Amino acid sequence: MPRESKSAATIRRRRVRSPRAEDKAGGPNKKLTLVSSEDELESKDEEMEFPFQNVPREVSMIHKVIMSRKTLFSGLLAFRVFNALMIQTAFVPDEYWQSLEVAHNMVFGYGHLTWEWRQGLRGYAYPLVFSVLYKIMAILHLDHRVLLIKLPHLLQAGFAATGDYYLYKLSNKLSDQRTAQWTLLCQLTSWFTFYCCTRTLTNSMETVLSTAALYYFPWPGRVNKASWKYLALVAAAIIVRPTAAVMWLPLCLWHLSVQTEGTMKTIKAFLTVGISALAISLLIDGNFYGRWVFVQYNFLEFNVLRDMGTFYGSHPWHWYFTQGFPVIIATHMLPLVLGVWKDREKTLFYVMLWTISVYSLLGHKEFRFIYPVLPIAMHYCGRYLHQLCLPVPGSKNKLHKKLKSTNKDVGEMQSDTQCNELTAEGAGRQLKHRNTGDDVEEHIRTDEEPKAGVNLHSQVPCAGSNTAKYEDTGYSSKTSDDDETSGNKTPSADKVISQKHSKGAETCDQKTTNIPENIQEKQRGKDASFRNVENKLDGKKRTRAHVARWLMVFLVLTNLPIALYTSLIHQRGTIDVMKYLYDTSRRRDDVTVLFLMPCHSTPYYSYLHRNITMRFLTCEPNLDQLPKYVDEADHFYTAPQQWLNTTFPDTNSTVPSHLVMFNALQSEIQNFLDKFNYHDCAKFFHTHIPEGRVGSHVYVKCR
Repeated sequence: MPRESKSAATIRRRRVRSPRAEDKAGGPNKKLTLVSSEDELESKDEEMEFPFQNVPREVSMIHKVIMSRKTLFSGLLAFRVFNALMIQTAFVPDEYWQSLEVAHNMVFGYGHLTWEWRQGLRGYAYPLVFSVLYKIMAILHLDHRVLLIKLPHLLQAGFAATGDYYLYKLSNKLSDQRTAQWTLLCQLTSWFTFYCCTRTLTNSMETVLSTAALYYFPWPGRVNKASWKYLALVAAAIIVRPTAAVMWLPLCLWHLSVQTEGTMKTIKAFLTVGISALAISLLIDGNFYGRWVFVQYNFLEFNVLRDMGTFYGSHPWHWYFTQGFPVIIATHMLPLVLGVWKDREKTLFYVMLWTISVYSLLGHKEFRFIYPVLPIAMHYCGRYLHQLCLPVPGSKNKLHKKLKSTNKDVGEMQSDTQCNELTAEGAGRQLKHRNTGDDVEEHIRTDEEPKAGVNLHSQVPCAGSNTAKYEDTGYSSKTSDDDETSGNKTPSADKVISQKHSKGAETCDQKTTNIPENIQEKQRGKDASFRNVENKLDGKKRTRAHVARWLMVFLVLTNLPIALYTSLIHQRGTIDVMKYLYDTSRRRDDVTVLFLMPCHSTPYYSYLHRNITMRFLTCEPNLDQLPKYVDEADHFYTAPQQWLNTTFPDTNSTVPSHLVMFNALQSEIQNFLDKFNYHDCAKFFHTHIPEGRVGSHVYVKCR
């Protein structure tokens, strides 16, 4: 029999049997596990289904990228490189002063070290990464200003892409591949991740290391070969930013509590990794500080035990819950809440809640401090979006009941036509079909009652046709050409069906023509109702998937404008002014700069790469516990004109050639500007939302 004549049922049964043959080849003792090991997860390169597989590929630009794990990381890296190049604004001073400025000082010998480095509160491990990059550039004579600015961000983009990739693997490990794909889409559409992940902040690196550590964490019920991997990543996160211990303390204790076998081995791994990481940190910091410094303890003592961070501002205890976290999660809050509510596994949610609660106890709060919990939130968003693509059991049950009732009515109507005698006669037979070429036996038993959800028109030979059709049994009404031309005298099963029921079909057709018009009209109404219920049942699944896709469109439309505005427009004046100062210093040899702005408002030598004289208003905390202490920046803004007159008492004083300030300050120091003949040299837009000492524009006054 040619392949074209094989029935649909035959092909379906053979497909069902094919996995059994594979299992047989693997042996009867082969065990099947629901969760793959780490190596198996990494080695899967087969094509992956995309959540938007039903839309045209031109619409889904990410479709080809995440088809396999081989191209997934490359696509993520390309996206984060684009992300890094899009960042043209400033966020917080630490992205320059605690990383690039320190690395510039380590390699080129000039660069400002803030008071934290004098007090031993910061570790050199993270700036060391960029200092290696700077050193290579210096050796190759590639230490140009643009490269010194862009390459560290591109390196951080590589770290960010790694974090995205491990978030995908984590979600795949804890849930499934579809959930991982939705999670990754949520991660890529998060405005705060786009805004923050490629910046040279210790928080960005902490987030990457913590996400990778969560993947290697020995989750119960999953195959985990070694604990040292996650322990090493946790140790690295704590070295980079000691407050990472807040997030990992409950997880490490939980790991020890649920450990049933090899407890001593686990404790040994904890001690080995912890002591090794501490030794490496002491060696790095001791080499650059010139003395032994326990940075992690100093950092926790200053920021947690003494809570000295409140010197730079404080917020109420509920700020993270009412403002901080809602701002960084933005419109992803809706799928996050629903995902946590519907998901049975809430361990990661408790970790997230614990971390935010502990940080809420500290007075000084910033958005970036809770950035490491954002990937966890994206996992729950992915969980909810994936659940939207699944059918709703409650809604389907109602439709199935209606469908069952419709089938029953259709059966009754066909009984009225007295065709049930022929149906019973044909259904009572048992046909045995043997195909010697494929060695497949098919036994079709139709002596059972029709089940709910089965179209009775396909089982009744005379229902709408003069020819008997056995579509649901898997046989076609067409005669096989091979059976007619071969020497085999036994006719095919399809031919037997056609011959034996031809007379019955004609009789049934004659009976159908005698049905009264009102009965036929009623039957047509039942048929229409049957089709409507079927269409409604099939459309229920598509509606849920459409909800997920429209929700994703909503997330893109609400996060993309915020990401673009904050990355390209908001707070860009303090970056643009450094380019102007660099160009000016190349034309003039006597350039000296005074920044009359809140402390650390601009980058410094790492964005200038010119060893010129510069000064800014400092804002060191009261480390010596002096009474009535006021830092230099606050002292200046209390009386700007008086401070300038005291610092530069006469025209013979060493007055800087350039003043950099926000426009809000000009009216308060106009007399000083007139006295020393300062005039406008440049003006740069900074923000549409001026606040306090920060104005909408950055002015450059020169003389």
